[in-house]
Amino acid sequence: MIFRAGARGNSHSIVSCTNGSRVATSMRCSGRWSSTSRIRARPSCSIRSLCPAGEGLMSGRAQTDDLRTLLGLITAHEQWRGQCLNLVASENIHSPSVAQLLASDLSGRYGDYHGRDLRRRKYQGTRYIIEIEELADRLARSLFGARYAELRPVSGHLAAAAVILALARPGDTVLEVDRNGGGHRTAAKLSASTQFPLVVHPVPFDPHEHTVDAERTVALMRELRPRLVILGSSTFLFPHPVKAVADTARDLGNTVVIYDGAHVLGLIAAGRFQAPLVEGAHLLVSSTHKVLPGPQGGLILSDDEALIARVSEAVHPGLVANHHLAHVAALAAVLLEMRATGDAYTQRTIENAQALGAALAGRGLTVIGAHRGYTQSHTVVIQPPSGQNASTAADQLEAAGIITSVCSLDASLGGAGLRLGVQEITRAGATPAVVDEVADLIAEVLIRRRAAESVTLKVRRLVTDRLGARPFDLTLEESSRHA
Repeated sequence: MIFRAGARGNSHSIVSCTNGSRVATSMRCSGRWSSTSRIRARPSCSIRSLCPAGEGLMSGRAQTDDLRTLLGLITAHEQWRGQCLNLVASENIHSPSVAQLLASDLSGRYGDYHGRDLRRRKYQGTRYIIEIEELADRLARSLFGARYAELRPVSGHLAAAAVILALARPGDTVLEVDRNGGGHRTAAKLSASTQFPLVVHPVPFDPHEHTVDAERTVALMRELRPRLVILGSSTFLFPHPVKAVADTARDLGNTVVIYDGAHVLGLIAAGRFQAPLVEGAHLLVSSTHKVLPGPQGGLILSDDEALIARVSEAVHPGLVANHHLAHVAALAAVLLEMRATGDAYTQRTIENAQALGAALAGRGLTVIGAHRGYTQSHTVVIQPPSGQNASTAADQLEAAGIITSVCSLDASLGGAGLRLGVQEITRAGATPAVVDEVADLIAEVLIRRRAAESVTLKVRRLVTDRLGARPFDLTLEESSRHA
């Protein structure tokens, strides 16, 4: 296993190993694959390597004990999650090359710039940083077919907040998808903070079709004449009617349509699910780490020069000063990776999600959107079996090593369900045949009510034997061929 130092001359430098892990160390570490899972690798490092005897602050017994506790917790977490079926729809696993860039020297540097000019820097020492950001900007615009990209938001939430703060004023009316439709509700959260009061109304949502109700939304827009309409969902099973909403916004003259693509950005990058900017959305806001297997962060895309200029001023200096340069470099690597393998990866992801929906329905679980083919994304939503609530069901699955998340549903559907995402296991090599086995394990817990201990052994065996190929990972050298 090869390890690369992220910064020279530092006795406790960050070291990145090619298996995707990183650790602070002053000595060598040996990386190895977990004996129980090939999905995640972890480094084998001693307390001594991180805390050499006699080195000042860290030489005391209390500090050593705390460090031992910290490393023990990290190791326990990685071992446990490495043995689990990770079905959280908002998470993913990086390629080793992405983790390597996150641990590069860029992680400790600043590169603030003003407005839209990537060369107008506040800090010295950025000659190569400028070129890295220009490359990332070009890759983002090319992959998503957008005229303008803003890569400085450090989260999807901040990306959405920047757009709202830039384009709305206190007291403006905003329509956004609410909790039962899976909406992130950025406007409602800003308004609830009392610092930026807005008049927020829910976008009409059809719970049985599990998408925005276009006819009712258009009627409400004509009635309220909102400043902003925010589409998008964290349970994004089917596309939203962007064109109908955008056409109405154009008729109204002063309404801006924002598409929160966080959960489906990887699908959009590969030309799947929908093309919100082409369909008329003024801005696309997103995180970068769900179906898109990137580092945690945010981005904003637009074809409107005037709007993106206002938004960029809200991003910096309003919300973000240091915009995490290592994230930008790692994101560039992910965009190159998606250019090379994104088509195959996203096709397999959708196939796996649809196969999971069908397999769960075949085992007696109620799957939202079954009459529409279950899903057109990476996400499947199920109702808990009769007599169970969603939180209890999620706890039971976790006890068996199956990690999911609870989501809100309309009261007519029970008020809450379980959200399952297949993007991570797809990157680990899952096929529809493997997904069928996953469905059977879920049914063992929720339908057959098997003891968690017996199911856990089967989960670990499945993870070890069937999930470890990582067919969509690329090295930096392989990614460079697609620059």
